[in-house]
Amino acid sequence: MRILAALGICATLCFATSGASAQAPAWPEKAVRIVVPYTPGPGPTDSVARMVAENLQRRLGQPFIVENRPGASGNISTEYVIAAPADGATVLVGAAGPIAVNPSLFKSLPFDAEKDLAPLAYIGEEMFALVVHPSVNARSLQELLARIKEKPGTFSFSSGGNGAGTHLAGERFRMAAGVDLLHVPYKGGIPALNDVVAGVVPMTFTFVQNAANMAKAGKLNVIAVTGAQRSPLLPDVPTLAEAGLKGAEFTSWYGFIVSGKTPAALAEKMRQAFYAALREPEIRRKVEEQGLRPKEMDAAEFKSFVHKETRRMSEIVRTANITIE
Repeated sequence: MRILAALGICATLCFATSGASAQAPAWPEKAVRIVVPYTPGPGPTDSVARMVAENLQRRLGQPFIVENRPGASGNISTEYVIAAPADGATVLVGAAGPIAVNPSLFKSLPFDAEKDLAPLAYIGEEMFALVVHPSVNARSLQELLARIKEKPGTFSFSSGGNGAGTHLAGERFRMAAGVDLLHVPYKGGIPALNDVVAGVVPMTFTFVQNAANMAKAGKLNVIAVTGAQRSPLLPDVPTLAEAGLKGAEFTSWYGFIVSGKTPAALAEKMRQAFYAALREPEIRRKVEEQGLRPKEMDAAEFKSFVHKETRRMSEIVRTANITIE
């Protein structure tokens, strides 16, 4: 009887061990590609991806390679990650634009972002800053609105392109303020910002980090930020709501995302590894220096967040009648 009992205990332990092993798959077993939907540069997606890749490679002992695959407003990278094997070797740096905006911006897409992708690790929320050229002669929201109303339909703002975050921020501002603005789309946020610095276009919305640098150099006036709270990078600049304009709040976000077919146990192991990297003090500091507010979400919370954001962005696109094709 003792022998049978011992065998029973052994069988139970062996089964439990086998089950635990099945629930904790080995990862990474080969090089991991982190796909960025934009060109290399100082923006949040590329810089954060490279910091995290370096950290994971050092800690986990496998190559983590950042691949920039820009084009089609982020759709090229998104489709690439969806088509890749769901083995944890391909990760997308997701952004609000490609994931939450494009489904309503494009008439047809070869994928369903909510069904074909699985949110992995949230990086952080990003607000924008409303900036104007000094020649506009406005340092407050009230002064800016007065200048805009002097030139109805001809006072313009630049953006990084139709449907870009800087465009949607501008449309939220236009609708909340009830003013008539002329939208001037550019191929990217940097060219849009550069032409405001040059005085070609009077106004734009840009990353808070860019606004802080330009304001310090005396090249632009910062009117307000689009978040619900002030930015630590511009502590003396009010939010649009604080400045007197309700209903104009607008934020974007970034996060790591994988194929929706990725096994749940594998995705959870990856999630813990990516969050461990994002918790590193140096990486967190640099994320905050980019103007992002870091936060952690579990799988269900991040998935629910993406669903709500897709609905929110769809409403802005529909109300502003934004089209891209």
